[in-house]
Amino acid sequence: MEKKIMLSGGRPTGKLHLGHYVGAFKGFAEIQYDYHSFFIISDVHMLTTKSRKKDIDSIYENALNEIIDAIGMGIDPSVTTFYLQSQIPSLSHILGIFQNYVKLDRVNNTPSLLEMSKHANQDEVSLGLVAYPVLEAADVFALKADVIPVGKDNVDHIMIAQEIVNYLNAEFDSGFKVPQYVTTEHNHIVGLDGSNKMSKSLDNAIFIRDTKEVVDEKVDRMKWTDSKDELNVVLEYIRIFAPDEYEEMNAAFCAGKISEDEAKSKLKVVLNNLLDPMRKRMGPYLNNRDLVLELLKEGTRKVKPICDKSMKELRKAIGLVDLGIAE
Repeated sequence: MEKKIMLSGGRPTGKLHLGHYVGAFKGFAEIQYDYHSFFIISDVHMLTTKSRKKDIDSIYENALNEIIDAIGMGIDPSVTTFYLQSQIPSLSHILGIFQNYVKLDRVNNTPSLLEMSKHANQDEVSLGLVAYPVLEAADVFALKADVIPVGKDNVDHIMIAQEIVNYLNAEFDSGFKVPQYVTTEHNHIVGLDGSNKMSKSLDNAIFIRDTKEVVDEKVDRMKWTDSKDELNVVLEYIRIFAPDEYEEMNAAFCAGKISEDEAKSKLKVVLNNLLDPMRKRMGPYLNNRDLVLELLKEGTRKVKPICDKSMKELRKAIGLVDLGIAE
């Protein structure tokens, strides 16, 4: 049986951290071999909250870094295709059509919209940010993706894609593939300071590339509480990254039989054992940026004709005139 197509991706905004690993990459890496797997570097999506010159100037380096970090977290470049969103003009054409088949109130009610605007420190929301899930729907449609792994905060984006495709199928009898999402119960991690979410901007993250010394220092300054009524961040990390050891450690904590130093020492071992294989996988690529760039070029060349074909199929399905002058 032909393998289905799976699509994941990320915005090239900087180096990746354990929050990205828990929220997206771990799950993708575990099932990538079961699909024709693709990973989109969403630089046009990045413009929705980071569109200044300094932001755009960082795209090239950040795109390469995102691929390196993804490989570190288990994304296998021999089976997963990386590609750059802005190099595929047909995505914008599909977006131009799709945006006419979704209502403004629908995208305004997308749960992630307010959070993204807040993190971007935007007083007013740009039209591009409002249309973010519609462009995501275009990404999914253009690749003919069957499955999209997402965090719970992005499930609504894929539902919008489903709604658009279902409308097109009903109105134009087009028979387009309706994408499905997969998600997990635990797909985010609290920050080192105990805040709701690990984030680069809040300086509360452990990055995939952090050395053992940096990880140990960050664990040392993690928030600790002896209260049983508050979240203990150290134990929360143990629960996520060493679940087999959590029950015993938590019982010891509740009985007052484990100290902060003992718990943090254990967590240092757990995290560095997790990161060591990632550091090893990243090594060859950190020292050969040309190899990373070629992965991105090769993948983008592979994906472009797929998306161009989807664009033509969409135009034909809804009855747009073809003058026969396009390349």
